Amino acid sequence: MGMKHFRLCLLSGLLAFRGWAEELPATLILTWEKDPCRSMTALWLRGPGLGETPSKDLPEIIRWKKTGEGRWQSLTTESFPFPDPEKLGRPRWTLVRARWDRLEPGGEYLFQLGNSPEAKFRTAPAEIGRGVTFVEGGDVDIADPSGRMMALGARQDPLFMSVGGDLAYGDGHDIKREIAFWKQWRQAACAPDGRLIPFVPGIGNHEVKGGYVREGATFEQMKALAPFFYALFGGLYERAEPVALDFGNYLSMLLLDSGHVLPVSSQTDWLRANLEQRKTVPWVFASWHVSTYPSFRKWREQKEIVQTREEWVPVLEQSEVAAVFTHHEHNLQRVESEGRAGRKIAFLGNGAMGVEPRPQKCPESQALTKAFAQSEYVNVVELRAHGATVRSLGPEGQELDRVDLPGRGKP
Repeated sequence: MGMKHFRLCLLSGLLAFRGWAEELPATLILTWEKDPCRSMTALWLRGPGLGETPSKDLPEIIRWKKTGEGRWQSLTTESFPFPDPEKLGRPRWTLVRARWDRLEPGGEYLFQLGNSPEAKFRTAPAEIGRGVTFVEGGDVDIADPSGRMMALGARQDPLFMSVGGDLAYGDGHDIKREIAFWKQWRQAACAPDGRLIPFVPGIGNHEVKGGYVREGATFEQMKALAPFFYALFGGLYERAEPVALDFGNYLSMLLLDSGHVLPVSSQTDWLRANLEQRKTVPWVFASWHVSTYPSFRKWREQKEIVQTREEWVPVLEQSEVAAVFTHHEHNLQRVESEGRAGRKIAFLGNGAMGVEPRPQKCPESQALTKAFAQSEYVNVVELRAHGATVRSLGPEGQELDRVDLPGRGKP
């Protein structure tokens, strides 16, 4: 046995002895920070109630391999203090992160921590093939309906789940809610074949202390007001701009910030440029939190409602975006934009993945409404090369709405 192999075996034994890894972490999250076809990131918390905190001298080691291959590889994790604003002292929890790069598109991989059961994940395919499904929603919380709706989404066997803000409702300070949310996610986010489903995050007002951008604040100052979100997902949201997550040659998710950490107006040029860059991508979706076409609130109740409608809708109507996902209003509402700047766009909302549903009260949006339900829901987006279907499913899996989106030809 070589010395390097001996040290690895000794280290693995010590990890198991310390009791970290008899089971998978209770807050395990898979997500993407880079190319979804060739990378994966795993995140979890250690600390009170979540296993012993690793140290730089004794990090957690992941064993992993591609399904069907015989040889396991090892991956050393990184760890960082996780924010604990309410304690206002030394953080009690540690965030552990593992990053895989240079994976194969559409590949299935196994991984294991110490003596934990094996877990598996799948990278995104490079091409759409026979089709790709993803699930979308927002406004989740930590109540019983939240876990049920997450599990309903997972049963649709999606490539990923996109959640457009207001996750734990921790408001940037309540770490107990944050931990409860990711425990709930870990229990729910398993596909029918047992693989873990990646989480594609969006930011909402309940990720941020105060909810919205403070006048004159810098990007770094606003990030500090959303400590949990940026500790977990700062690898994706690195810059003071939205995120474009590209899946092979067939799908792009444009993840915008409706005035929480970034001002709405600062993102308009980015949106225009990134839509132009993806003119040949068959399926481009935009997503943000605050609804542009409110259902419960009034048409002009929030400046963010007005700003996204005045700043972003004209840009989108002049593009070939497939549809837009919005949230914040806590019900199911599908509208079409008015088409004043070009073609009409489907806006699919308005965020009720676990929170108590609200009635529809906005007369201006009612006039544009194609479907409404005062219900929790998840959107199941089924993409094909020449068309797509979005099915909105209620708490019992019943179909509350269905819309077909025309395709733009082969990628």
